[in-house]
Amino acid sequence: MSLDATQLQTLPSENRLELTNRLSREDLGLFARRGLIKVPSVFDHQKAEQIQEELWRRFSNWGIERGQPETWESMSELSLRGLMKATRKVAGLSSIYSTDVERIAQTLTNESDFDRAKALLLLTFSHQHQYIGHERVPRSMWHSDTPNLPGSGVSGVIVLGFINKVEAKGGGTMVIAGSHRLFESSSSAISSKIAKRKLKRHPYFRNLFSKQAENRSSFLEEPGYIGDVELQIEELTGEPGDAYFVNGSILHTICRNFNHEPRMMVRGFYGTKKLSSYYQDKYQIKQTSSTEY
Repeated sequence: MSLDATQLQTLPSENRLELTNRLSREDLGLFARRGLIKVPSVFDHQKAEQIQEELWRRFSNWGIERGQPETWESMSELSLRGLMKATRKVAGLSSIYSTDVERIAQTLTNESDFDRAKALLLLTFSHQHQYIGHERVPRSMWHSDTPNLPGSGVSGVIVLGFINKVEAKGGGTMVIAGSHRLFESSSSAISSKIAKRKLKRHPYFRNLFSKQAENRSSFLEEPGYIGDVELQIEELTGEPGDAYFVNGSILHTICRNFNHEPRMMVRGFYGTKKLSSYYQDKYQIKQTSSTEY
């Protein structure tokens, strides 16, 4: 079970002091309620700068020059995909798994033994992904990285670290704060596909997923409600070294970058024992089914 303000008090005093150096009681309450918190300067900003410089060095091999957006905005989607594939492996990305980041993940999940996914570069050039359209808030591609699993506790924590400065409209991930709570009482695992099908019953999500919805920017300004759960779409922005810690069950989506600077972020992921057990059981059931005649 993830810790809330009351549970934090039950920790030994030395652990409380260590953990609250980075997370306050308010942070823990926000994470439980909203499914995400932002922690400034938790990802090594010097390492972020090194990664950024290395990326610009590689970009130059493709004719892309810093401060000259026309050098990449004139590239085709196919060429950009080739460029992104060529820059996928960059030294330093694994530094997202720092001691500070690890301690925060332990606090949020109340676990110390994780399955850590390979750190991934998240790169979005301005005016890339035009298939998304010009919607300020996308209607499609909403998903969660982990299913909502029965019982209490966090299944996984996504860590999104900023390599360069990402401003509003700059391609930062959009999340629906509070959406991880919508299936807390479910007796079975709820995948993204099942969740979206169920959520379409509610006007808020029917409107969000609709092609006909107008003034989509209003989703960023006005919360929605399902029962006592407040839902708020939030665009993730920050400075180099900042990081968001996000409940893996929260709904989120990729966005267009309307600014003239590439978005550079790194994604880390901490999977809990609960999540590992779920996938192991699912795999065993699949294997058993495939051998039956």
